[in-house]
Amino acid sequence: MPITNPLLNTIRSLAGSLYADLVALRRDLHRHPDLSGQEARTAFRLANTLSSLGLDLHMGLDGRGLWADLVTDPARPTVALRVDTDALPIHELNRVPYRSTVPGVMHACGHDVHAAIGVGVAALLSQMRADLPGNVRIIFQPEEEEITGAVRMLRAGALANPTPQAIFGLHVAPLPVGQIDWTDGLFLAGFEHYLVNITPEKGYYRPPAYLDAVARRCCHAILRLNRWHLPETWPEMQAFWSLMHQGDKGLKKFTVYDASLNDEDPDAWHGQFGLGIKAADAHLRIAALGRVRAALNPVCLGTHTRFSLEPMGAMIDMRNNPHLVRSTLPALEKALGAEHVCHFSAAFPFNCEDFAYYTKRVPGAMYWLGGANPAQGKYALLHTPDFDVDERCIEAGTIAMAALLFSSLTAVAQPSARSV
Repeated sequence: MPITNPLLNTIRSLAGSLYADLVALRRDLHRHPDLSGQEARTAFRLANTLSSLGLDLHMGLDGRGLWADLVTDPARPTVALRVDTDALPIHELNRVPYRSTVPGVMHACGHDVHAAIGVGVAALLSQMRADLPGNVRIIFQPEEEEITGAVRMLRAGALANPTPQAIFGLHVAPLPVGQIDWTDGLFLAGFEHYLVNITPEKGYYRPPAYLDAVARRCCHAILRLNRWHLPETWPEMQAFWSLMHQGDKGLKKFTVYDASLNDEDPDAWHGQFGLGIKAADAHLRIAALGRVRAALNPVCLGTHTRFSLEPMGAMIDMRNNPHLVRSTLPALEKALGAEHVCHFSAAFPFNCEDFAYYTKRVPGAMYWLGGANPAQGKYALLHTPDFDVDERCIEAGTIAMAALLFSSLTAVAQPSARSV
């Protein structure tokens, strides 16, 4: 059953009334960012705000993660929204009243925005609980930047008692403010990491500095394999989004290589460097390893050295459930206007997202939320020291996610899908 116009009007009205408080919350979180693994202050601030909404709060990860349950009827189904809360080790350059007060730490990835939207959705739906056809869980997850938080939250019970029928997420992006972009397949690729060791051929002595120089040459050889490079300016980013909308054939089959020495502690890594491979599918990752070996062979042959690749871990792909994401489009289009809901035909190849681990347990979908306004000098370029957003994206995100959750609950609450 589609969400009704009266319900949408109520959602919009409530989001508008909450907007000033949500902006204040976002700015407070932005002024006081917590690094991954240190989110105690953020969690306390969020829990303190949520406690006044009549929700059931559950703390985890030593008080750094939490989830809030809006329970209307335990016999009815539950859907979930996950938002992340941690900041990055980046020194902020913005000259704004809410600039980070923690030297070398800032919210440069929009997690302060996500957290404010999570609170907004909780506050909005708590005022509509009489109309909700089920229950909602909002998960406030730490350690996303370390890609350890989702797994730890799952172990703490974030998808248990009850298990949600579906889970949703969003991420602010350098797109026009208030726009929602979606894909019905790969959203963000995982990666495979390797430690590459450079050693002398038998019978040859090579000093540490020589091995470091060879390792650096190997990194350059690998990086030359890249066809795709992270956009660094607003025009470059808009051109790249255009390729994603069009579904560029080469972009659909992307491979991205990363190779670097440990510049923070060079003495610890003589003759070693890290290699990362991201690709649109497993077959491309296998092929990428072959290209890496082919690139390293002539470098090592000419320097009488050898190389070995040691697997150091991997991250799984974040793939949207096709049926689930398409089922939400009518609600999103009605909530924001069809012109503000756009389809990406290819995935963004440069980042990863541990939201993927939730979607291994229950059907899930994630969306890009536009937060940029070039006229204000706010480009929402992720992981940059001047990252900032047009805060109207908080209201748009709150409306979108509230409407989406409401619509999804309506769908799963039908008799054929009701939990027993």
